[in-house]
This record gives sequence, structure tokens and C-alpha cells, in this order.
Amino acid sequence: MTPHQDNGRKANSSNLCDSVSLPKVFPNWRNVDIHGADTDEKSTICTPFCHPLHPTKAASSSSASASATAASWSDSALQSGLDLYERIKSCADPYISPALTSAIHDLEMAYRLYGPFCMVGSYNGGKDAVVIFHLMRAVHAHYCNEMQQKAASCMIPRPRVIYFQHPDEFPEVLDLLQDTVGLYDLDMLAFKEGVSFGEGLKYLVSSNFAPGMDGLSYYGKNNDETMRLPPPHPLAFILGTRSNDPNAGSQGVYAPSSHYMPPFLRVNPILDWNYGQVWHFLRTFQLPYCKLYDDGFTSLGTVKDTLPCPALKKDNDEYWPAYMLRDWDQERAGRISKKKPQTEDVVETENVEKSVTMSQTSSTVSLGNGNEQGAATQSRTRTMSSEINTDGLPVSSSIDSSNLPCPMSVALIVIGDELLKGMTPDSNIISAARALRANNVTLARVSIISDDSQDILEEIQRVTKEVDVVITSGGVGPTHDDVTIKSVASALGLDMEIHCGMASLLLKKMGNSTEETTVSSDANQDDLMRRMSAGQVKMATLPSKSELKYLTENPDEWPVLKCNNIFILPGVPLYFEEKIQVLAKFLGTPEVEELGLGLDNDTSPTPSQLTRSDTYRLTLSLEEDSIVTALNATVKAHPHVTIGSYPIVDNPDHKTIITLEGRFYNGGYTRSSSRLLDQARVNSDLFFTKQEMDEHLTDALEDLKSRLPDESIISIDQCDDLK
Repeated sequence: MTPHQDNGRKANSSNLCDSVSLPKVFPNWRNVDIHGADTDEKSTICTPFCHPLHPTKAASSSSASASATAASWSDSALQSGLDLYERIKSCADPYISPALTSAIHDLEMAYRLYGPFCMVGSYNGGKDAVVIFHLMRAVHAHYCNEMQQKAASCMIPRPRVIYFQHPDEFPEVLDLLQDTVGLYDLDMLAFKEGVSFGEGLKYLVSSNFAPGMDGLSYYGKNNDETMRLPPPHPLAFILGTRSNDPNAGSQGVYAPSSHYMPPFLRVNPILDWNYGQVWHFLRTFQLPYCKLYDDGFTSLGTVKDTLPCPALKKDNDEYWPAYMLRDWDQERAGRISKKKPQTEDVVETENVEKSVTMSQTSSTVSLGNGNEQGAATQSRTRTMSSEINTDGLPVSSSIDSSNLPCPMSVALIVIGDELLKGMTPDSNIISAARALRANNVTLARVSIISDDSQDILEEIQRVTKEVDVVITSGGVGPTHDDVTIKSVASALGLDMEIHCGMASLLLKKMGNSTEETTVSSDANQDDLMRRMSAGQVKMATLPSKSELKYLTENPDEWPVLKCNNIFILPGVPLYFEEKIQVLAKFLGTPEVEELGLGLDNDTSPTPSQLTRSDTYRLTLSLEEDSIVTALNATVKAHPHVTIGSYPIVDNPDHKTIITLEGRFYNGGYTRSSSRLLDQARVNSDLFFTKQEMDEHLTDALEDLKSRLPDESIISIDQCDDLK
């Protein structure tokens, strides 16, 4: 398709140097290839959004001649923006008005700090990007109009937007972009295929030498000598990120870029908007959007990974439009899950920007990691596949190969309102604890939380910073209160997509009352979705990058769902106990090398290769409060031994049980293996051998016995339980 050319007014010649010969119009759409010569522009553009000028023969010898200028915004486009601004400000719709007021205020504050030459919109044609584009042009018009009233000589530049071209883009998206770029007289820089997102950002940020109030830029090549350039002006990017987007992380309305990206500010004016408000705004103000949304698409990726939303399917092969979606949690249900090859390659921080690519699997764009706290702790947080942050960027592992054995640590999150309300007793915690301990895997943390998406999300984000593996119990299934899987996706920053493997498995095992149950191996996405019931569609909608782990050789066994370092198990005790047994064995066997925890398989033993110390149990006839002094003294004298004390209330002779077990490492309570290995590089004596652990244990046992009356010790044995 041929990019639109500018149909706006000429740049005001009174604002320009007389020595410069100006073209009549500047193009609205320019293709940018930073790897080679720009096909649309022959001249050097020092400032990306400025348009090159052609100096006259007389002016070419002047070191002060302008090399480029910003394009003035057409009168009609300016007036359209002003009209939209007034309509937004006067909007009294109680559903959308508060959100609009907040978004306009946030944009106005950004414009006040950065100005119109340093505000750039990310415009890729998705619904959220369309919303922020229209909000941007309204605020741009109001701000520039006010600025020109204060200084008549100021020019009003076009709004500036960027787009990264993709070979699998929907033609309908390109139609929208090119139509609206011309209609609203924008300055669009479209980075060509092959230009990574990081490269494009670096190009923009490092070259943003903003022009003066007259729009002229005096920086560039002159007489084949590059003039001395000042530092570039800071840039702010306006994004359509919403808080439930996979890339949102912990971003606020204003979020500085991550440390591995070029320095800029992210502005998220619709961060707190929901799906309904997005469509209410677009339809209330009758703003143009991609026609694919009227055909049932609710989230746009590429032609290879996006289908209409199954929740909008009619009885025939047609779909309701996107704005009629009732269950907003199904917004990304039309995304197709793709298996991506895993890599163990380590990407150095300074090279990360070269590997960043434009996301075509979200209607918004993430400019750097939204979870800065996560970035700070990624050196101690392990994931099951190659490590990925919330932008989908590989990050370098902080663990070197070494001869350091290290126990894996696990957090168990038990989910269920019925447990918190006392409607049923829990049995899954004890099943997990016994199974994991039997396989030398440390259960370091247990949580019981409600069937609330936000509670689950926050708990996952909290515990993943402290342990290697997270196991969830409950909240999976087809009903409204089964929210665990969706919460896991949100916590990991992943899209919810139809998983072909799960869809096939559901049809094979559960069938459909209206369809045959046989599923061919080459069944495609459309076929699977047509054959599934609504409940099956929900159960087959999983986080992207999900894996179905078959942990036994039984072909009829249901697999375990794994998302990064999170295993999602059912809450029904019978099923949970069955799955935790095989999962614990898996985590404690050499197959755990698949998890990618950063351990060298040749030098670092897996949990099953580790040998725990012996465990002693002392049964006493003394009440617990009478042995406090002896117990405290023993604990203080033997920091390398775990000592527990448990009162007995249902036996007239046995009053207290004391347990002793040697610690595996020289420190406090169990931490994630990555944090232990980080410490081990500083402290080579961190880990103990089996012989050392048993020596510590024997010393502590003898010391405790010496502090207790002989007649108080009923028995000493090597038993793990308290019965």
C-alpha cells in the first residue's frame, strides 16, 4: 500500500529562514530503516521527526543554516483535535467521564513537562492504541493552541506517532493506520521489518534534538562536517497499557524505562480503564477503529496467531462484534498459543536492546519491564524455561556453574473460600509436605487464600521472589469461581490463549454432547473451537507458554499444567494427592534439569542426589514450659541444627516432643536455591557435607541430653512424625 502524503497546510514561511527553499508539503508517513539508508529520505535527518530541508546554494556555506524542520499541523486537523477536546471535557456520561477526566489530566501534565516535540504516541492499530491516540491528539491540540496564544511565533507541530512493521500484520490494521495518519495529519515513523523495538527506541531517544519554537533544527551535516550536537531532549512515549495487560507489571501512570532500555518516560493514561470503558469511549465519540473488531476479534496480534473470540461466536460461523463481549476475561481468548524454542543462551545486559522485538501479540506495546522490583530481584528468581521478564525479554542468569549442591524450595498456595469459611478441612498441605520431604524438596512456605483474582495474583508475585517453584491447589475448572489460571497469567504477564494440546485433550477425554469425541492429530484451531462447549473453551484457555507435563508413563493420566515456575494442581484432595506424589518425584529427580534453574547438570546435584541429615525425636515426660531454659541454651549453642518443640496434650505420660535435624547450609531458614548460590560465591563454607551435618546433629543431641534430667527422657528415635 502507498503511504498517505500530507494533505495539510504548508509550513509557515514566516517562521523559517529566508535562505531555505521549502517543499510544499511534508509526507505524513515515513518508513525508517535504521540499518541502512532511509528509502523515503535521501538526506541526513538528525532529528527523527523533523523533515530535511534543502539549503540553497548561497546558504550551503553558512554553518548556521537549518538542516530540518518540524511539519506544521494542518488547520483542519488542529480544529478536529480542539473539537474532540471540548467534547471530552463536557462529557457527562457517568460511566466514562471520570476515566476521561483522569486520562486528560495525566496527558496534560506530561505535555506540560515534555512539550509537543518530545511526546510520541505508540500507534499500532489495536483498540487501546486507538484510544490513546485520540486522547493524545485532543490534548496536543489544546496544549499547542494555548502555547500559540501566548507566543504567536510558535508553530504547532503535528502529533508524533510510531509503528513497527510486521510481515504478518493484518491488512485491515494497515488500512486503519494509513487512513487515520492522513486524516488527522500525523507524523508517523514506521520502522521497517527487521528493526527491533530496542533499536528503534534507541534511535529515537538518542537523536531527539528538538527544534526551536519556530520548528527549525540546526543540527546535521553541513559541508560534509558534522556540527557539534547538544544532548538530546528527553522523550515521553504515550502507551495504551491497561493494568490487566500482560506487559503492565507494576507500572504507574508515569513509569521510567527499565535500566536495560534507553532513558525515557512511559505515560499510561488509560492504565485503570477496563475493556468496557475502551469500547464505550470509541463508540460514544464515534471514532474510527479497525474493522476486524466488528468481525469478532477482541485482541489483535498477527494473522498467524489471532482468531475471533470464541465467546462471541453465534450459532452459525459468524461472530458478534467485540464491544458485545460480556465476559471481559475472555478478551484474549482468541489468541493462539505457540510453542517457542527454549534456549539456554545467556544474553548480556548490554546486548538486550538488540534482541527486543516489537510485540505483535498484544494490542498495546510495552517499552521496557513494567515491574522494576521484579527486575531488581531477577538475580534470585528462577523460572522453569529460559528466563523471561514481563516484556518477553531474555535476561541473563545470575548463577554460575559450580560444584554447589542446592535443595530446591517450594511454596504452596492453597486456594479456596470453602477453607477460609471452615466449610471443609484441608488435607492438601500435609499431602504436599510429606511428598516433597520424601523427595528432598523443601516446602518453604504455605498460604491459604480466597478465590479472588487479585489475592492470587499478589500472592504469586510475592512468593516467586523467595522460592524456586510455586505449586497452586484449587481454583481450576469451568465455573465462575475458578480463577487460578487467569490469575497466574496476570501474575506472570502472559496472555490467555487457546491451548491446542489442552483443547484436544478435553475433547478426547470429555467429548461434547453434540460432537464425536475422536480428535485427529492434525485438528486445527478453528475445528477445535467449534467442537468445544463453553466450559471446555474456558478450560482450554491457558496462559501463553503453558506446558502440559506428563509425569508418568500412563497414557490415560491427566497432565500437570506448568506455567514458567508455577505448577497448577486441582484442589480436590483425591486428585491433588495423586498429582503431588508424581510432581514431588519429578522435582526430586534428575529430570528436574528441564526446569532451567541455572544449575550445571554435570556439577550440581539435583535434590534426589542430596542426602539429608539424620533426624532425632525425643519424647519427654516434662511439660514444655519447664524445659525452656535448657532448650534455649541448646539452640543458641548449635546454630547449624534445626530444633523444634511440640507440646502433647492428649497423653498423660508424654508431655513434649523435641525434634533435631542438621541444617544443609550455614544460615537461617530455607531460602530459594538461587539466593543460596549467590551467597555461596561469597562464602565458600556455606554448605555442609552429610558427615558435617551428622556431626552437628550428634553434638546438639548430646548437649540437649546433658541439660535434661535423665528420667525425663522417655525415648529417643529417628522418626520424622510427631505421633
